Amino acid sequence: FFETCWSQFPRPCANSEGLRTKECCPVWSGDGSPCGALSGRGFCADVSVSDEPNGPQYPHSGIDDRERWPLAFFNRTCRCAGNYGGFNCGECRFGYWGSNCAEYRESVRRNIMSMSTTEQQKFISYLNLAKNTINPDYVITTGTRAEMGENGESPMFSDINTYDLFVWIHYYVSRDTFLGGPGNVWRDIDFAHESAAFLPWHRVYLLHWEQEIRKIAGDFNFTIPYWDWRDAQSCEVCTDNL
Repeated sequence: FFETCWSQFPRPCANSEGLRTKECCPVWSGDGSPCGALSGRGFCADVSVSDEPNGPQYPHSGIDDRERWPLAFFNRTCRCAGNYGGFNCGECRFGYWGSNCAEYRESVRRNIMSMSTTEQQKFISYLNLAKNTINPDYVITTGTRAEMGENGESPMFSDINTYDLFVWIHYYVSRDTFLGGPGNVWRDIDFAHESAAFLPWHRVYLLHWEQEIRKIAGDFNFTIPYWDWRDAQSCEVCTDNL
């Protein structure tokens, strides 16, 4: 999953053509080729997912779009080479920088309580910017794949701001599963928290959110601070202002 599809619905693929072909290999503007293939950044490839059976917490098959993700929507995506990343291989993998993504740079996370008031306020201003900026690269789905038609004739996607995009991603992966049947049964199945993917999924989720804020703020030194709940009594910006 992390090698081929590190987000959900890139804007260039959220249309009838993308749904019909089940291919999401957008053109990289740097060379005009899908996945930046002409520049050796990546290539369009079949998505590979595990054939291992589901755990006992999810004894179902073929009822949820998130099963064997992202095959319900796309079975071909960009596979990036080297340190390149992004849905069209137009960016760098997390932690890498430069025109050829050859520079490795560590990011140091700080406790928000150790930051100055100015630094805390800058963090809050970036969150507010994210809440008021429609994300240019990603959209969200407002329906199931089945509701969009067999050939994708009725795409159901919507714009969303960058802050709510990540609220929605977390909701989408952890929301209940619709099982149908008598009474339209919903079952509490959490794909993000009830599996071995709990830690790596949230790690990638955090890094992706951080990268999107860097892009809209133009501040590529930005890192998301952490917060120790034991500091709650003395952290005004951790409560009312967020």
